[in-house]
Amino acid sequence: MMLRTFILVAAMLLFTAALIGAAIDPAVWPTLIAATILLAGIIFERRRYGAAQAKPAGGAWRETSERFVDDASGRPLTVWYNDATGERRYVDPGSDMPA
Repeated sequence: MMLRTFILVAAMLLFTAALIGAAIDPAVWPTLIAATILLAGIIFERRRYGAAQAKPAGGAWRETSERFVDDASGRPLTVWYNDATGERRYVDPGSDMPA
C-alpha cells in the first residue's frame, strides 16, 4: 500500500512540475500530456480497484468463498464475482447497500 501511495505522490509531483514547465515553455506540453495520462490512470486504478465496494446488485453476481483482511483498513473483505463479465468486487460484509 505504501508503494501505491508513493507512486501517486510521484505522479502528482510530475504533473505539477510539467504544468509549471508548460506555462513557462510550450515545448513541455508533451510531458504535461504524458503526466496527465499517467496521473489519470493511477487515480482510475485506485478508485476502481483499490477500495472496498458495496454489495453488488443483479443476478450475475455471486459471493465466493474468498475472504481476506484489507491491509489499509484492517477490515475483512469478501470477494464477489460476476460470471458474465469476469469482474471481481471486494465487498465489506458490513455494507448492505447495493451498488
